[in-house]
Amino acid sequence: MKELTKKVVILNNFTSPYVSQAIIVLKDYNPKLEGKAVADAEMIVSRYIERIQKSEQPVKAVRKKGRLLKIIVGLIIAAIFCAAIKCLF
Repeated sequence: MKELTKKVVILNNFTSPYVSQAIIVLKDYNPKLEGKAVADAEMIVSRYIERIQKSEQPVKAVRKKGRLLKIIVGLIIAAIFCAAIKCLF
C-alpha cells in the first residue's frame, strides 16, 4: 500500500526580501541524508533568489546595443548587395 504521509523540510531563516519560508516535499526520507536534503533545498532557494535579482536589472542597454548592431549589419548587407549589382551591370 502506498504511504500517504509526506516528509517535508521547512526552511525559515532567510535574509532575502523575497522569500520568508520554503517548504520542500521529499520523495524518500532517509535520516542519514537529512543534511544533504537541507543543503539541496537551500541551494534551490538561493538560485531562485539570484534569478529574481538578475531579472530586476535594467535590460534597455542591451536592447539598444542589439538594435544598433542590427542596423549596422543591415547597412553592411545593403552595401554589399549594391556593390554586387554594380559589378554585374
